[in-house]
Amino acid sequence: NQWEALEWKRLMWEKVQAVRPMRQERKHKSPVENQPIVTFPTPMSPSSSPSPSGLDTRPDGDSDTPASADAFHSNSVVLSRPTTLPLFTQRCRDVLKVGLLHLLMDQNNWRAFTFVLSRSSLQAFPTKGHGSVSQPVLQFSLASCLAVQYDLEPDNEESWIEKGKCFQAVFSEEVVQLQADDHLKAQEWVKTLREVVEAQRPAEENPRDSGEGSPGLQVLLRRLKPSRDGRQREAQRAKRQSVTTSFLSILTCLAVEKGLTAQSFRCAGCQRPIGLSRGKAKVCYYSGWYYCQSCHQDNSFLIPARLLHNWDTSKHKVSKQAKEFLEFVYEEPLLDIQQLNPCLYEHCEPLSTVLRLRQQLQSLRAYLFSCRATIAEDLRRRIFPREYLLQHIHLYSLADLQQVIDGKLAPFLSKVIKFASSHVFSCSLCREKGFICELCQNGQVIYPFQENATRRCDGCGAVFHAECRQKAQPCPRCVRRELHHKRPSSFWSPDDDSPGCFHLPYQDT
Repeated sequence: NQWEALEWKRLMWEKVQAVRPMRQERKHKSPVENQPIVTFPTPMSPSSSPSPSGLDTRPDGDSDTPASADAFHSNSVVLSRPTTLPLFTQRCRDVLKVGLLHLLMDQNNWRAFTFVLSRSSLQAFPTKGHGSVSQPVLQFSLASCLAVQYDLEPDNEESWIEKGKCFQAVFSEEVVQLQADDHLKAQEWVKTLREVVEAQRPAEENPRDSGEGSPGLQVLLRRLKPSRDGRQREAQRAKRQSVTTSFLSILTCLAVEKGLTAQSFRCAGCQRPIGLSRGKAKVCYYSGWYYCQSCHQDNSFLIPARLLHNWDTSKHKVSKQAKEFLEFVYEEPLLDIQQLNPCLYEHCEPLSTVLRLRQQLQSLRAYLFSCRATIAEDLRRRIFPREYLLQHIHLYSLADLQQVIDGKLAPFLSKVIKFASSHVFSCSLCREKGFICELCQNGQVIYPFQENATRRCDGCGAVFHAECRQKAQPCPRCVRRELHHKRPSSFWSPDDDSPGCFHLPYQDT
């Protein structure tokens, strides 16, 4: 790429400057003749491979050196080779091409490697800053390569730019999928690989029989496809689990953008280079991470953290991964407002209304679930699959909060409350579980879910008329409990008028 080319240029110019005074002292010639020409010797023979002057040793580039090797050796200076790059090791003197390619890993993500192509093998070295480059991390023998083909054969000129970047090398045991930075570099790699693979085959073998359309290759691809598809499915499943875990941990946290430096200028989804001249970077408002244009297609979604902490009901742009995750947990009750932000009930009137309705429904649940089984089953059917609306009144899903915003959740709860309350009023079993106001003693049966007409004691749970409770009279039930706890703990009290009378504990109603 461009950065490697600049690094090559700098290193070569330093070596030229280092040897220039030495040549001027040895030979007193004209400035034009004294200008050194820097070359690197190579053991390659002209008959079997390109000439040393024509050797493409720059990453994905064309050599601009002269074609005559003899003219070079007459006026060249042999320089010491840098040992930090795999290109200049003794094992890679027969290098034909070097470049940066992306390899499809088992986790279904692309990872960049520096690939070195020789006459016998294709080696992958880690990129700069990702480990030692003295030993290859991957090595493929070209003798077992059956074909080199494009992953998706483009149909026209426009599709070359989009689909022509991906190609694959079919070996006898596996299929290596590679991706170049653009379709032109991919064409160069495919052409060079095909030439090297053809040179590896015996002369009597028919190239057409071993090409892309040979029956043997098609049989091998069909044989490898099920296992490859199975590995890809397992890798995709593992990747989804990893992404789900990381996204779930930040579900209720406001996203903070850390910048492209924290991501090493790589996409958080596919690890492609982004930023500056490498490609436009798009931020995901759910995670705060940056993505490339392929992994971020400006999909909008409701952000749970912004909704819980700021009641931000607008939709924001998220990445494809975040959109898939939010759709996956859209109907899951994962948001406890009482634990995350209880003050939200005070500032959001629709949410406060829903809370009161859910409190009524929770009181009605105690009556219907202690009645006949058919009634309880009818209530479950009406609320299914959101039974948490009955049990945990502060638990919400993203779908519930969206219905609160749209004003649809309150009418739904009111409809269920109407069904449940009408049953309690008409059922003789449920009427026996009602309360009598102990402050006025008028004998009317009252229920705790009648929030406009009744009030419930916070200490003991007794139910009274709202008018009676507002008179600030003490709760008779709490008074009895207090007197009961002040009594002596023994069965026999010397102060009792009737010794021998056992005390029976008060039973809660």
